[in-house]
Amino acid sequence: MIIKKQFIKDLMVGHKVNDIFFIRNRRQLKKHDGSKFLILELSDRSGVILGKIWDGVDAFYAETNPGNFAQIQGDVTEYNGETQITIVNINRVAEQDVAVKDFIASSRFDIETMYAELKDYINAINDADYRRLLNNIFAQPEICQKFKMAPASTGVHHAYLGGLLEHTLFMLRLSKSIPLVYPEIDYSLLIAGIILHDIGKIKEYTFEKAISHTDEGYLIGHIVVGYEIVKSEINKIAEFPEDKKQLLLHIILSHHGQREFGSPTTPKFAEAYLVHTLDNLDARMMMYREVTENAQGAKWSDYHQFLETKVFIRHRD
Repeated sequence: MIIKKQFIKDLMVGHKVNDIFFIRNRRQLKKHDGSKFLILELSDRSGVILGKIWDGVDAFYAETNPGNFAQIQGDVTEYNGETQITIVNINRVAEQDVAVKDFIASSRFDIETMYAELKDYINAINDADYRRLLNNIFAQPEICQKFKMAPASTGVHHAYLGGLLEHTLFMLRLSKSIPLVYPEIDYSLLIAGIILHDIGKIKEYTFEKAISHTDEGYLIGHIVVGYEIVKSEINKIAEFPEDKKQLLLHIILSHHGQREFGSPTTPKFAEAYLVHTLDNLDARMMMYREVTENAQGAKWSDYHQFLETKVFIRHRD
């Protein structure tokens, strides 16, 4: 008999859990009486949930290393409005015994078709310096392949294979009307900024067995990693204009918009602000889409941490 996978998005308070999950992170904390408990960040292709081990921490500790798969047994409970798993037993599972398709989702769109469209945008750039830079970067097989396959996040938006490419392409599509409304915009700079703003994510995430952060992703983050990638590639082009270099690097550093959201600086010119705005727009539209698709007939979603609201579900025929 084939046993159906218990996906995180389908878990409801009161459910019994007995299935395999990926351990993304682990924290050991103390109760009021001084005894220890563990909080695990668990994931599969459908989402992320916290699992808590209240007793027997020492016995289970070796089974809970981040980066491992584990068979989790427990109960779905709720704490402060958040669904979680109270774990009663946990055993490590070997990677070869795991169905990878249960842990890494893929874009609904064909990756090679999306990449061909991305290349069309690059080839249509009027500015020869930006066009040469982008062609040099994407002529490198390792960068090209990782850019095609990388997710755009571990769970916030576009958290699946091809997510980075899809997110970038949707931003490019959104940008097409901008020069018609704002002809003063340097559209070549805007396109280059959109394509390169998240390139650091090819090194921020690992996505071979499940989507998680690399050490470099945790320690440095995609903004600084992307800045270094692009700066290095620009420096290989001896005649690349210094002013264009500074503008493009500023877009990468400022695309989160505010320092409290991780940007070392804030957007200082229109094209940088537009990249930030398009990035924010597409990310949030994906959040609305995912909430709506996962609503399962509900009229209102649960409170969404990043949208900072419950979402009204409009069911369409």
